[in-house]
Amino acid sequence: MSQTSNLFFLFVFFTTSLFAQNTAEKALVQRYPFDHNFFNLETLQYSNAQKDVSESFKTKSKYAGRYKGLAAEQLVHQGVVFKVLADHSLLLKNLATQKTRTLPNKEEGLAIEGGCLLLEAINGIVCLKTLEAAKGYRVYKYDQRGKELFGVEITHSEFVQHNDFTYHLPYLDYLMHTTNHIVFASYVDRIPKTVVLNTLDGRLSKFDFSSVGVIRDARTDLDLHGFVQLKRLSSSINVTYINMDFEYKNPFFKRSTQLETLVLGTTLFLVAYNNRSPEARLFAIDLSTQTLQWEVDVTAFGKDATSAYSKTVWLAAYEGKIILEAYETKGKSLQILDSYNGKSLWKSF
Repeated sequence: MSQTSNLFFLFVFFTTSLFAQNTAEKALVQRYPFDHNFFNLETLQYSNAQKDVSESFKTKSKYAGRYKGLAAEQLVHQGVVFKVLADHSLLLKNLATQKTRTLPNKEEGLAIEGGCLLLEAINGIVCLKTLEAAKGYRVYKYDQRGKELFGVEITHSEFVQHNDFTYHLPYLDYLMHTTNHIVFASYVDRIPKTVVLNTLDGRLSKFDFSSVGVIRDARTDLDLHGFVQLKRLSSSINVTYINMDFEYKNPFFKRSTQLETLVLGTTLFLVAYNNRSPEARLFAIDLSTQTLQWEVDVTAFGKDATSAYSKTVWLAAYEGKIILEAYETKGKSLQILDSYNGKSLWKSF
């Protein structure tokens, strides 16, 4: 067989293998877990996939980080279980060797409110501790061997005095996180502040405004490229995105408390909602002209909605479709919309 023939067969083999790999990868990404089943984002129908399959859109797509919450008890990273113990120390257990190691609580003796929260980051686990009053937050990152990669203190307390009564007022709340960042924002109107912790190296960035939502980068969805401030008194939002800074007004913002965003091309998709109300509205804003393309009501369950206590929204996209999953008192809901015009393509209710 000639050298040319060998090269031809090698080319065919690798091309076929790559095609098969891409096909298998796409099959996983188009499978969206919902309501104890898998919903096919391509066909907009429930699929016949095995329910015990662990890989899906929520683990394989670039939006996977949006579905990873903060763990209150334990988290597995690279074959090692990180478990928070009663004294707020960390127990590490290697699943392969069954060997354990304990990382002591450096804040022993200090009051910790709400325990320790764990977040899986790139090349490590981040441990977030909320301390009492003036002590602020303590954030540590460890690799799979338990080596401390960084330790950061985030203080956020205003000393308040009323006659003979004095106290410390902590003003930063955990807002959200991406794979590479944890964002804290002030809930006190007179103290506008947003603090961003880079989970790669522990760097802190501080801004003199209070953010309600963040804008992730359009390519990887890993990094922060902007913020959204909510101004309820003027029924408006202020969008800061890369080198843009503009205001957009809509009456719906007056009764909104939460925002989730997504960028596709030059379009900012933004869902505004109140975490104690069933109402929700999705906006598509052209970033190049800073004008509205369309808006649509995305209130889940219609008149039967009962979000009296809490509500959470996840926003993602798949090949021209906007994916909006929500959780409220009534239960979970899923909506698929056309990203071009906001038309409803499928909904679970």
